[in-house]
Amino acid sequence: MNNFEDSYTQVYMDTMYPQPEPIQLAAGPSSTMTDVSAPVAEIKPIPRNPRIGAVADFVKGVRELADQYEVKDWVPLIGGMGVGELLIGKAPEEIENWAYGNAPMRINPYAGRTASFVPETKPGRQQSLGDTVMLGVDVAPIAGAVAKPAVKASKAAINATKDLPVGLSIKNVGPSLQEMAIVPVKIGKREIKIPADQAAVLSKAVKNLTPAEQAKFKSNTARTFVERLTALPSKQEFAAAAIGGQAKKGWYQGSTEAIVTVFGPDAPRFAALLSATSPQTSVESNLYNALQVWKNWTAAGRPTDEALIIRVMGDSVQGSKGEDSVLDAWKNNTVAALTVEDPGTLILSGPKVDSFMRNLQGNVNEVTNDAWMAAFALVDQNIFGGGITKTDAGKGPGYLAMNARVRETAAYLTKLTGETWTPAEVQETVWSWAKTLYEKAGSAGESRSAVQLIRDDAITDELIASTPDFRTLFYDARFQPILEQAGYGDQLAKLRAATAGADDAAGIQKPGASGQASALDPEATRKLNERNAKRLDKLRKQREQASLEKANVQTPTGGNE
Repeated sequence: MNNFEDSYTQVYMDTMYPQPEPIQLAAGPSSTMTDVSAPVAEIKPIPRNPRIGAVADFVKGVRELADQYEVKDWVPLIGGMGVGELLIGKAPEEIENWAYGNAPMRINPYAGRTASFVPETKPGRQQSLGDTVMLGVDVAPIAGAVAKPAVKASKAAINATKDLPVGLSIKNVGPSLQEMAIVPVKIGKREIKIPADQAAVLSKAVKNLTPAEQAKFKSNTARTFVERLTALPSKQEFAAAAIGGQAKKGWYQGSTEAIVTVFGPDAPRFAALLSATSPQTSVESNLYNALQVWKNWTAAGRPTDEALIIRVMGDSVQGSKGEDSVLDAWKNNTVAALTVEDPGTLILSGPKVDSFMRNLQGNVNEVTNDAWMAAFALVDQNIFGGGITKTDAGKGPGYLAMNARVRETAAYLTKLTGETWTPAEVQETVWSWAKTLYEKAGSAGESRSAVQLIRDDAITDELIASTPDFRTLFYDARFQPILEQAGYGDQLAKLRAATAGADDAAGIQKPGASGQASALDPEATRKLNERNAKRLDKLRKQREQASLEKANVQTPTGGNE
């Protein structure tokens, strides 16, 4: 070796293995004394640096674990390779060399004569050094179920190399090839193969899905599910909105009780009709149309012929165009709701309307994901769609992702507040909060953004409580006469008497002022709801921009369409 390489190696050794200062045995003309009993020389093994050794051991363990899985056979050139071999290669051996002071670089012995002084890789080390340089911290999650601890340990191990000389530290140089690593995840009694970097998310999230929902998964839908889920707001953001909208906690429970009290054994069928006529309309219009159709269908002798039912709908719903006023989205489901022998077995076409029906029939684990839930999350409502069959309402990966997040939030709030939160209650309160905030920010004379309204505490419990629900609407002057004309006057009076006590209690202790909120940090909740509000503000800007662009579309002749 030449002087330059000697110097480089000496600096490295001095840094990794500092030597103790000479021991001063006595004072005198000489600062040290020689211990004549000490051996002249002693052969010892080169010490292993514990920090770098830990990195080597960790990376080797990950490689061994990852080699249990193989890259899909169809991947060109690397199909059938062990994942550890592909992603990690000879990196453990290279790092082990570092642990014993064997640096990967050297100065060519012939530097200054037939070679330059530029450091070069030692012979036989190119491949292992390359594998190490390409080793990213994102390789760790390949173990799927052990992804979180692996990532944590990986970061700690990688940090242990950050002070080493150039060429000896491990850097994350970009995305790895772990997408090609396919690992199995157990869902129910089946195993779904999915990219390793999605496995941990899927394993956790499927616990918040029903067996029927889990049964819908295939490898491709599982991947899309994870992508949709990770794009949604966090459970903390959902929880903050639910707390903000808790003045309407009990929306479904109250509506279900009202429907059962008024319609008795027909309650499941009326709930199905109410759900069937809910798309693309307000709560008030939905109830008006459903009550009118029910009244006129009953008066007509409850026909089961499809054409007669459509005619009844045309004579009943809002609008002046008869059957042309009936939305196509209402027809098939309404016919099904009014003709099915057992409404308890009915599956409505479309995940939102089917979930809504089940919520109104008392199923609190179901989640109704509609346009307002999409608005809250700032996602395209179309992601909630899926393949509709005679036995499936069409819950796609996006719908299932929202279900999983809402149910996760329900468990989180229950633990946080000490009071039970059902998935239906999370959805109804988030829905009420988002709808109230968005409409308030867009109301006439209101110049504040949604974020500013949150900062000003302008979204009060009273404002949230004014969000319409079916129970309170039954007493409304617009709907009470319809019920009475349909022969439900006595039932309506019974409902009023049964709910009077609950309404009085709500007046004594205002909704939203219960002990639930005391378990939460008000400032943290505010910050989370500001984040939620930012999405609603962004949604408004997107809609305004889209409206402007539509208005400014140019025809081929240059005029506005």
